[in-house]
Amino acid sequence: MRTATVRLSPPGTGLHPADAEVAARPDLGREAIDHITALADGAGVVLCRLRGDAAALADVLADTEGVLDSHVTDADGTLYAYVHFRPTETAEALLELRRAHELVVRTPIRWLADGRLEVSAVGDDRTLQAAVAGLPDAVGVELVELREYDPSTDRAEALLTDRQLEVLDAALDAGYYEQPRRANQADVAEAVGLAPATVGEHLRRIEGTVMRSLRE
Repeated sequence: MRTATVRLSPPGTGLHPADAEVAARPDLGREAIDHITALADGAGVVLCRLRGDAAALADVLADTEGVLDSHVTDADGTLYAYVHFRPTETAEALLELRRAHELVVRTPIRWLADGRLEVSAVGDDRTLQAAVAGLPDAVGVELVELREYDPSTDRAEALLTDRQLEVLDAALDAGYYEQPRRANQADVAEAVGLAPATVGEHLRRIEGTVMRSLRE
């Protein structure tokens, strides 16, 4: 049994027109897909995690073609959006991974800062290869990792990307998490060669991932 992690690059319209609309809004940010399911009638439902203004997100979803129903909940600054939608070809491909192949798609499915989706799945080599080969040509695919499945790696550290681990190590070394704090985001950014805003986004994602892993 193997675990494969890939990064998917949806075409210009994104995973769905609603996805593209959210990506274009500076007051909204995409975090992860916590659940996605295909329905018998061909529609899909998804539970997404985002950040930003709840009213703005609700307006985007209400005004986007292909969204059949939606509800937005603000939980201490994290937005959870339930969306009942008609799939595009790209969204259908993601649903197909769960529906048509004998593999387990692990959640959450994470949005990266550049708009790509990072997806991990567990299965045998034949099934994993068939699933990737079945993705539409318009979807770019980058293989990040292919390894033997090891349940012991399902810890918080294993849920972070290499870049996130680099930022976290720099933040710890600089004293960002000490009390009193000995460094700020600009100090961490200088250590890793990134913009302070980018480091801030990485740290928020790291903290969210670690905190959720403690309660799952």
